[in-house]
Formats: sequence, structure tokens, C-alpha cells
Amino acid sequence: MQIEAYAVLDSIRKEFRGLVDAWTAANPYLLEAQERVRVQRGYVDYLVETPVVYNRALDELGPDSEIKIILVADNPGKKEQLAANNRYLVGQSGKLAEGWLELELGLDFRKEVLILNKTPVHTPKTAELALLAKASGIHAQRLSALLAGSQAAMADLAWRLYCALRETGTGSRADLPALWISGVGELRRGGLFEIYRDELVRRMAKAKPGLLSGVWAFNHFSMNQFAIEMKKKARPGAAMDGELARIGRENRIRVFGL
Repeated sequence: MQIEAYAVLDSIRKEFRGLVDAWTAANPYLLEAQERVRVQRGYVDYLVETPVVYNRALDELGPDSEIKIILVADNPGKKEQLAANNRYLVGQSGKLAEGWLELELGLDFRKEVLILNKTPVHTPKTAELALLAKASGIHAQRLSALLAGSQAAMADLAWRLYCALRETGTGSRADLPALWISGVGELRRGGLFEIYRDELVRRMAKAKPGLLSGVWAFNHFSMNQFAIEMKKKARPGAAMDGELARIGRENRIRVFGL
């Protein structure tokens, strides 16, 4: 990538790491609340080790890295939060994403895809973020502020990084790198990630001409939702990369209104 783009990436990952440290320090009740959710839901296959998860895979990107996709997932799950990992999309959803992108587009998922989340706050499953407030007891308002603030910050980081990489032309195609928003269901009004959506919309509304073309939205990779969507919507015989861009843009307009 260009020197300017790498400088932005380096700055953003340092900022992200600092935010994770600050959120963790400011919310000491969080681990206990997450453990309550884990026990209540009957998960016996893991313990909560990292309440707020930074993606250490970002630290492996260097000046020679070529990012084709900035992939925004939901939040860190069981495997992502393990201290031995602290990496995004390393569970079943990640395996599905890795397999599809390698098979259909020939992408190296761990080298050419930069992964962020809508919030770095851990729950075993994304829907269980809604249970954290009750599990946080007297800290429910603090938890709500953390989820809101982290979504706003993550939307800002993703957009700034996308703009930097697009404007320096890190991809071999005009529409790369793409900002791929995975998991559109909870972006709805009243959904878990409504704040993320609104923050991203504010930035997209002020975007320079051409930037919106690389913003795509899709169903989540979990339970093969994304693969099912592509099979249903892609036109037979059409090039997959073109269909991906078309469907992603159509979804962006439907979900974000832009």
C-alpha cells in the first residue's frame, strides 16, 4: 500500500488499541456481566478472558500488504475473545467467509482482508448483547453507553481507514478496496447496531464522489446466510466479482438509504 495509506492504518490501529484499553479500564464490571450471560445461556465450552477485544491481526499488516476488503463483522465471539487469539472471525463464521472468498474470488482471507467489528465488546453470540444490560445490574447505563460509544467509534475508524485506502488506490480494481458491511439484520431501526448504521450514514452522506460505490452490505456469513443470499441473487453465468459489487450496492441502498 502507499506510504500515506500505511501511515493512516498504523495510526488507526494504535487509536483502536488505545480505545480498547480505555474501554476495558473504564468498565471493570463487564467481565463479570459477560460471565453471567455465559452461565445463564449454558455455555460450558469456554470462559470469558477478554471483555473488550482488539484484533491483533491488524498488527501483522505492513507497508507491503494489499488490502482488497475491509470487512466489518458484528462483535467478538467465543474464540475471538480467547487471550491466545484476540483475532476477529476465527470461529465458524470466519471459516465460512475464508472458504467463500478464496473459492469465488481467489482472496487470501488472512492477508488481503482487514477485519473490524461494529463493537469490540464480547458476547458468545451477537444477539446476546441484548442480555448484557440486565446482567450488568446497577451498571446497565454504563454498559449502554459503552455499546453506543464503541459503535460510533468503530464506524468512524472503519470509514477513515476505507477513505485512506481508496484514495491511495491500494486495489487492482477501481472499486477496491471495498468496505464490506456483513450482517445487515441488526442495522435496522431499533436493532443492536442502529447506532453504527447511523454513524456510518452521516459519513457516507458527506462522501466524495465515487467513494460510495465501494461500500457494500450483505447478510452475515454465519449459518451460510451470505452464501444463500449470493446463490439466490447472483445472475447465472455472470462474473462473481461483478455480481458481488452489484448486490452489495443494492443492499447498501436498501439498508443505509444511500
